[in-house]
Amino acid sequence: MIDDDILLNSISNYVFQTILSIERRHPQWLRDKFRKYPWQSQEFQLKFTTRLAAKLRQSENRDILINQLLAFLKSFFSPSFFISSQFTELMANVGRYTHTHPGIEIEAQEELKTRHNSIQNNCHHFPVKPSKGGFAILLLDAENLAIDADLEKILLSICTNPIKIKLAFGNWRNLGKKDLEFHNRGYELIHVPAGKNSADLKMISVGSSIWIHYPNAKEVLVCSSDGDLNHLSTTLTHHGLIVYKISRIANRLIVVNSTTSETKTYFLNNEPEMPILEDFIQKIKDIIKEEQNRINQTWIKLEKIAQLFQYKYNLSLTQIISHYFPHKKTREFFLDLKTDFVVHQITTDSFVYLTIFDDNLDIKEKKQHKIILSTSKKVDLTSKNELETAIYQIVDTLSHKSDQEFVPICSVATQFNQEYTIPITKAMKNLNLGSKFSKLLQSFSSLKVKKIDKSYHVALTAKTDSN
Repeated sequence: MIDDDILLNSISNYVFQTILSIERRHPQWLRDKFRKYPWQSQEFQLKFTTRLAAKLRQSENRDILINQLLAFLKSFFSPSFFISSQFTELMANVGRYTHTHPGIEIEAQEELKTRHNSIQNNCHHFPVKPSKGGFAILLLDAENLAIDADLEKILLSICTNPIKIKLAFGNWRNLGKKDLEFHNRGYELIHVPAGKNSADLKMISVGSSIWIHYPNAKEVLVCSSDGDLNHLSTTLTHHGLIVYKISRIANRLIVVNSTTSETKTYFLNNEPEMPILEDFIQKIKDIIKEEQNRINQTWIKLEKIAQLFQYKYNLSLTQIISHYFPHKKTREFFLDLKTDFVVHQITTDSFVYLTIFDDNLDIKEKKQHKIILSTSKKVDLTSKNELETAIYQIVDTLSHKSDQEFVPICSVATQFNQEYTIPITKAMKNLNLGSKFSKLLQSFSSLKVKKIDKSYHVALTAKTDSN
């Protein structure tokens, strides 16, 4: 346990001042309920800093303290904050506080001596520092990109300095025996909880202070196909590091030098053996069943299925589908398999969902499945398309409940407020979409609006078939 009131109070007060600044300049980054807090009150500041200091005091060393702080911040902020320069600056300054504190540094170094003795000891951010001299660091989102030993050889040839530190981020409970494989190849394993962007956020938090902890690092390889990590690459480049963004598309490895913007494509010559089509379909079904049992939901996002399949079999869905049907898109492939899968997409810009076709379900149950999908919430609505999807889902649900095609827009607004804990007019204001709800609804291609008895009602332009 860390027992240094000066250090803990310094960190707590610095965090509070950062949140206070964000509340003034970027209130959209704060989760809705925290925007109403009295941040200007000195009494509230004292309560906040006291609570945070008490939470951080339970940390056994520097790395666990940073983990505790990250968990604390995630409860206050939306994901947008964690890809901002303010977050990078916050973590860098907290890193300075703890790095220069001798008591914590000694505890952390003692803890780090035993890191390689167990795969389970993976909650620390930084391994023992390598010897002097220039070197490269590899950051891998293990949930997003599969890097095997052969691909790693290509990465070694990209750098002008040797890769001495390799960090892999992922929820190892959901990745089979990949933890053992990466451990045997010399990776430090950073475990993250299940959930969207968990690995990305952890990579950002670790990567944002690389230049502080490793002044001799010259190059960083950011291995992920997720664009949310672009800001991390930009930040590290500004601090003088050469950053390579690594992604994979089918049998191509794409490497982008963030300093020079040079892009190189490496074709992977060893084409994998394609599974028999029937086996491929069964593998997809098995993945859907496993994910349904894991999250207790009927409908699974197609992009999630693709991600799980890629990691499990080291093959992409598009790779296999294009092998058997060169001119067919992934969504079209599943639409054609009406006896095996049910496809649901609200608009052309929204997510595609899949579930397994079951002959034992009657028409009413199939409709209920789509209602379940329609009522699932997306906490952060960050675009007009996402807002349209959310409203479409609410209109669909209210229409089923009332057995009426058109429903009052006031009922839609009330339901939106209940599900997303924010008035629809405020959500529109946050997205710069004006303040007239009826006018916004008329702009959505998936909905139609008309006046009934002097009040506006809304309905779906076209409903998806039940079969």
